[in-house]
Amino acid sequence: MSKKILSLTLILSSIVAICQERDTTTIFDDFNSFLLKEVVFGLVDYSSLKQNPEKLNDLVLQIADYNLSDLPQDHKTAFYINAYNLLVIKQITDNYPVNSPMDIEGFFKVQTFNVAGDILTLDAIEFTKLIGPTQDPRIHFALGCGARSCPFLYDNAFYPDKLQEQLNFRAEVIIERPNYVYVDKDKETVILNKIFDWYKSQFTGNAGSLIKYVNKFKFYKVPENYQVEFQEYDWTLNDR
Repeated sequence: MSKKILSLTLILSSIVAICQERDTTTIFDDFNSFLLKEVVFGLVDYSSLKQNPEKLNDLVLQIADYNLSDLPQDHKTAFYINAYNLLVIKQITDNYPVNSPMDIEGFFKVQTFNVAGDILTLDAIEFTKLIGPTQDPRIHFALGCGARSCPFLYDNAFYPDKLQEQLNFRAEVIIERPNYVYVDKDKETVILNKIFDWYKSQFTGNAGSLIKYVNKFKFYKVPENYQVEFQEYDWTLNDR
């Protein structure tokens, strides 16, 4: 092979690599632009989206067509977190007006979407594509389920190269908020969001106990002898 042909081959390989990288990052930028525009303090204007669904529908098509083959786990995890959050918004928007995601029949367990070529429910995304491969309870703090007691919806996309930092940030922000972790010193009790009850085995499996898990991210540590109780869950829609 001549030097000229070899040089041309290397140039073409570089161009292909750059294009492939651009292809895998564009969707995350699109997620980010959408969330920055539509999410304010964790709330979504579903009425406005109902009137102007074009960008949301375009993202749903991108989610369906995205190719995850041969990509590292952090890339897949970031994609599935964003896909979950966008598909929650999509499902609520399609059924709006509603007072709660629970008013939509089969919201988590029955309704399906095309996600990177797989037909999945929201629960399948969460447990088969996210928790299953990673065994990472921080993911629960990254998913917005459309209700007031859910971890509030993040107004930025999750990116593969920032994923671990973003997951730590989300865990710290959620755990520091009293409507997710409330410490009652007088009663020597910590009152936790229901997700700590629903997924208790995942949190305790990671840290040994719920309080030990909370203390991994909480600035002022909770005494380990405190009693644990759980808050009532508010399923009211995160509408604005």
